[in-house]
Amino acid sequence: MKINEAVAQTLQELGVRTVFGLLGDANLFVVDHFVRNCGGELVEVAHEASAVLAALGHASVSGRTGVATVTCGPALTNALTALIEGAKARLPMVLITGDATSKWKYYLQTIPQREIVTAAGVGFEQANTLHSVCVDLANAFRRAEAERRPIVFNMPPYDLQWEDVVEHRPLRLPTLHRASEALDSPELDAAIGMLATAKRPIILAGHGVTKSGARDTVLQLARRLEAPVMTTLRAKDLFHGDPLNLDLMGISSRPEAMEAVLASDCVLAFGASLNFITTGSGALVQGKRVILVNDDPQEIGKHMSVDAAVLGDCGSVARRMLHWLDEAEVAPSGFAAEERVRAAAAAVDAAPPPSQARGAVQLEAALHAIESAIGKDRVLVTGVGRSPGHGWKVFHVEEPRLFVQGHSFGAIGMGLGHAIGAARAEPDRPTVLVTGDGGFMLGDLVEFNTAVRHRLDIVIVVINDGGYGAEHIQFRDRGMDPAIAHIGWPDFAPVAEALGGKGLTVRRMEDLAQVCEAIEGRSRSGPVLVDLKVDPDQVPRTY
Repeated sequence: MKINEAVAQTLQELGVRTVFGLLGDANLFVVDHFVRNCGGELVEVAHEASAVLAALGHASVSGRTGVATVTCGPALTNALTALIEGAKARLPMVLITGDATSKWKYYLQTIPQREIVTAAGVGFEQANTLHSVCVDLANAFRRAEAERRPIVFNMPPYDLQWEDVVEHRPLRLPTLHRASEALDSPELDAAIGMLATAKRPIILAGHGVTKSGARDTVLQLARRLEAPVMTTLRAKDLFHGDPLNLDLMGISSRPEAMEAVLASDCVLAFGASLNFITTGSGALVQGKRVILVNDDPQEIGKHMSVDAAVLGDCGSVARRMLHWLDEAEVAPSGFAAEERVRAAAAAVDAAPPPSQARGAVQLEAALHAIESAIGKDRVLVTGVGRSPGHGWKVFHVEEPRLFVQGHSFGAIGMGLGHAIGAARAEPDRPTVLVTGDGGFMLGDLVEFNTAVRHRLDIVIVVINDGGYGAEHIQFRDRGMDPAIAHIGWPDFAPVAEALGGKGLTVRRMEDLAQVCEAIEGRSRSGPVLVDLKVDPDQVPRTY
């Protein structure tokens, strides 16, 4: 069996059905064999970074390791920003590439691929010999899952991929689970002591709760303590609709929820890392006891020192806490019944009042109208910049895995790449992308036709303030002229139409009825772009 055939066959045996990528010398024949002979599918994008982003979006929504492929040299460097996004988001994916030809020492596309990749915090797995390619590829998948980051798998130079390998042996990838059942320990004792004496505790759930399926157990503990619950951004909407829910904790918290957080005296965080976004650069936890529960020792103490750190599965730790609170007959705190907490919970669940606004676009009212037109059962993807916070506030999802926040590296222009992968992972749900005009022009525009070609039901809401809104704010805050941050973009709707999709424009609130009608009646067999033109000085702050 040839090397290119063996790699494709191994992908099939590892359960890979969809690969996102671009063809080139280093991966050409592997992909061809995967599609032609192994029943696989290539979702071909327009830019290498988007291949990685789509694989990350697919991994985030599906819960499986994402797979992308690009060729060597400049293709790999084009993908580097997206790879860093995946490393910071701690998402498992494998990027398959290969070395440049071995025929010429100073070939144009030859670069030190290992050094470039590892410097970015991404794993690198080299095919050690011609005969170990399949085992090495399987190891790349094992590492991606175990290390929770992208792994670049580097095949032999492409001119050697037609060499014969030893007889192919089918491979099986073991399923990995963290074995971290909670045991009684001094740290657990300390945590329970803090909970027992807390007068106003809050329970915070992070991505680790969603991964471990511990939602109900954590919520049971909250009811036992009579403590309100909140989530990090990555666990968005985990408790949506529950009477204890105060929504997001962090720099985008609602004002009512912020009051409750500031009044609390203890934060019990499950499956979170307590970064500066969640803690408001530490201001939201100042003067409080902080307890952190996580099954990943890398996340404990990563961003801040805590008063008690319990290593273990979120669900099992919550159960031990419940057991000892009952054994000690600790009384509930009653914090959830306080007026300020009940008012905050009511504000989270309150339906937005119907808008009768006319004239210039009022952003949140316009987003609520679009949200209603799309429907509740959807995937939500947000980009980076001034705009995503409005999407977090208005759009909800049925469960946290249906939310993809693509800003772990703070790079704009990566939203549609994520959305393409998310849409492939959930083809029966519409996918909504909320992005800014700068991000759309930087990277999303490149992939609009990809969504067209693959007939993806993606509604792209471009919050268009005519430039770079985050920079506009900084100029305004210092009393400076923001003109340098303003850019004369083209009208996006005609561009979307020219690329084969549907384009809609909202210049005034009066345009919304017709636009929402078009969204409701869309064919769902291609992308729809909504160009939401707003005044940069009238966009509400989200943080």
